[in-house]
Amino acid sequence: MKTRGFTIVEVVLIVILISILAAIVIPRFNVGSRRAKVQSCEMNRANINTMVEVFYVSEGTWPALGVDITATTIATNVNYFPDGIPTCPVDMTNYRLRNTPNYRVSGHREGAGTHVF
Repeated sequence: MKTRGFTIVEVVLIVILISILAAIVIPRFNVGSRRAKVQSCEMNRANINTMVEVFYVSEGTWPALGVDITATTIATNVNYFPDGIPTCPVDMTNYRLRNTPNYRVSGHREGAGTHVF
């Protein structure tokens, strides 16, 4: 009687092949995911900077400064951020609003080294 199935050698070769493919794909996925988070952080910073400028034009004053942007007057006004102010997707920290040179969100990439991909 003849049996049908895979030999041990065939199974081992398949496992090795899948392992090699996983070793190639997983690091590429991690790099792509990190790059997307960094780009999302930069987009969040640009959006917050735009809303700060809109706040200045409509209210006639800059937002009051706090420890971070969630403690400012712009954060409590739902006309500017109805869903709340986003946090940095890379390290989950709040953005900081600085008053020099012109009320911009401080950059996480400036010297921190956390946003390098």
